[in-house]
Amino acid sequence: EICACLVGSEMCIRDRNMRKNKILSVIGGLAAFIFTSCDGIFDVDYYTFLPEDYIFTNESTIEEGLLGCYELLYPNSFGGSSWGVRPHMMLANLPTLDVQASGWDFNYCKYEWTASESQFRYSWKCSYAAISRINSLLAGMESVKESVFKEGIKAKNEVIAQARALRAYNYIYLGKNFGRVPMLMTGENYSTSPAKPRPETADEMWKLIIEDLEYATGVLDWQPLNGQYGRVTKGMCLAYLAEAYMYNNDYDSAKQRLKQIIDSKTYELLPCFASVHDMGNYWSKESVWEHSFYKFSTMTSSASKLTDALIQMGYRCASMEHAGYGSFCLSWEFYNSFEPGDKRKQYSCVALGETNPYTGEAIGVDPAYNAEFVGTDHNPNVYTLKYWREQHGAMKKDHNYNPCSLTMKRYAGVLLDYAECCFRTNDEATGWEIIKQIRNRAWGNLETGMSGEYVFGFEDLSYVRDDYKLNKVKVEVPDAKSFYTRYTAEKGYTADVWLVALTIERRHEFNIEFELWYDLCRSGMAEQFINCEYPMNEGWTKRDFPFYDYYMLFPIPTDEILNNDLINEEDQNPGY
Repeated sequence: EICACLVGSEMCIRDRNMRKNKILSVIGGLAAFIFTSCDGIFDVDYYTFLPEDYIFTNESTIEEGLLGCYELLYPNSFGGSSWGVRPHMMLANLPTLDVQASGWDFNYCKYEWTASESQFRYSWKCSYAAISRINSLLAGMESVKESVFKEGIKAKNEVIAQARALRAYNYIYLGKNFGRVPMLMTGENYSTSPAKPRPETADEMWKLIIEDLEYATGVLDWQPLNGQYGRVTKGMCLAYLAEAYMYNNDYDSAKQRLKQIIDSKTYELLPCFASVHDMGNYWSKESVWEHSFYKFSTMTSSASKLTDALIQMGYRCASMEHAGYGSFCLSWEFYNSFEPGDKRKQYSCVALGETNPYTGEAIGVDPAYNAEFVGTDHNPNVYTLKYWREQHGAMKKDHNYNPCSLTMKRYAGVLLDYAECCFRTNDEATGWEIIKQIRNRAWGNLETGMSGEYVFGFEDLSYVRDDYKLNKVKVEVPDAKSFYTRYTAEKGYTADVWLVALTIERRHEFNIEFELWYDLCRSGMAEQFINCEYPMNEGWTKRDFPFYDYYMLFPIPTDEILNNDLINEEDQNPGY
């Protein structure tokens, strides 16, 4: 059970309508939110205000300050952004074209985004909100004596380590989206440093990120402090540290950190791919880092508490035919990309003519939706099963929204990153062995020891197809190297076979999760993937625009260029 105090304020974030030196709020007062457990998920109970100097007077109030640094990870309506769902899912998926959108978000599927897009502003604004809190906490910790803590220097270092890891995590997110970003460090925020330039090189940015994570890795344990899942751990730090090294093209260092995670035996692949996203499956053995959404007594769109936590994942992924918002559809190219026998297909997708096995809702029953493409934006009539596992809106009262967990880093991702590092350091045999492990789970061979007949989570088995049955005997999995050798030639890829294999395995593992687009860009595969999987004016999607290298970074938000004297139009990312 978790019972902790979280500090939260919108401190030190510039209002886009104010001049450079105007601040929405400053660190003079930190809002302390008291959180209690609710089905294992944080739920807001009440809040009060504490003066800054009070935060650093004793161990308990320091803990309140630390947990305030976690607060902006969780979904809220910060600036109207529904942070936690958008822009995380959008930016990590829509440019891949495997996930396609409607309405205002359709521009992301046409690569017509601009520097003024709200999703870029929210990403920037929310990340720096967290960084500002963290920097203020770290500055205050410099004068805190270790005698304040019952366990002395150990406990003090644990506070610092968690804070520095969270700072690095936010900077990694900014770096993946925007490249070089201003590095506000301990004691700095947009009040103390209203103008701050971008680093001259990406290496400077990654160096600071790596320093934070190396420190945290050396302090924290594999298990979360006090058994409170949601805190930073050694495994989380090592996974993101490895990612930072990979962005820095230091694959030997990344490989060493990933090997530590594997050798620790802390994590493992869940036997059934479908269970990775079970509604009640928070912090499973496969979860290295996740953001869990709140659960309230009512989940309707009019629920007052949803002004602080817009929990829209299932609602946005469900078909509009069945009272979903219909923001995210899966492409027919993705749906048809799976090899025969790969159970990730039926565990991830439901398409025209099929029935959602969790809700019993069939696609295309309504004549208005009985087509391969629906809506004015010509959306594919294919939907994800990762998050659409409840009925929504009028179909099920009080379930416009649903609690779920955003698993930001899975052990499967750690394994595939390790495989990439192996290939890039001339350890090809190990790389193919890791891919074999991923595919063995995908074909259902880890399911053979599970009890029951069907995948867990179905309320009614009368409409569940036989291919949702758990494997009782092992099956032969096609050899990955042989398959991807043919695939590479057939699709016209020019990259090494192993890199194509990693690209497509990541595609099938992480669709509509939170890393695929970034992996494509970091690995240098974004252009080939788009050109080979979505050839111009061919197939179902019929892409009609060329791919340019500059798409691999999003533009620095217009607001930052207007408000930061040390970033101007010449500092904008190329192409924008």
